[in-house]
Amino acid sequence: MKLSNIQVGKRYSKALYEVATEQNSVEEMLEDLKSLKQVYEENPSLSFALAGRSISRTEKLKVLDILKSQFGELMQDFLGLVFDNNRMDCIVEIADAFIEKYDEKNAIVEATVTTTIDLDEDQAKKLESVIQQRFSVNKVNLTKIVDPSIIGGVIIRVGDQVVDGSVVKRFNDIKKTLLVNN
Repeated sequence: MKLSNIQVGKRYSKALYEVATEQNSVEEMLEDLKSLKQVYEENPSLSFALAGRSISRTEKLKVLDILKSQFGELMQDFLGLVFDNNRMDCIVEIADAFIEKYDEKNAIVEATVTTTIDLDEDQAKKLESVIQQRFSVNKVNLTKIVDPSIIGGVIIRVGDQVVDGSVVKRFNDIKKTLLVNN
């Protein structure tokens, strides 16, 4: 049975996280993986080139050497292993799983906040503080979205939880209540 890229990403990231922990280089590996993920996302053809069959192994190794040169020793070894196992098409999934594991171990959450106007720095800090308290976490990585269609209020998404304090939701709740009572 063939594993999905997500399953492969979780397995490789788990092993990488353990090795990085042993070598006290989790933070360095996190930054390297974020950089590598960005390179892959900015150059979608890179994954195809390193994982596909259109380029010879010799040419792939040249590209890989250029890619590896910008990273530390552990990342270079890891990229060599991933390449040797023909899993270069799973780099983004490996990075995502590593980041997820890092966030989980360090009580960090990704939160998306939707408002009708752009939040200033002070408002964003207050929201981060509220989310930290509500979800009992150490840090919040806040993504701000401006959506005038919610009319007013705020919608906060953390993982699969949504706190909807938008005016549109309140209007819809009132509408449902009036329709049920008629």
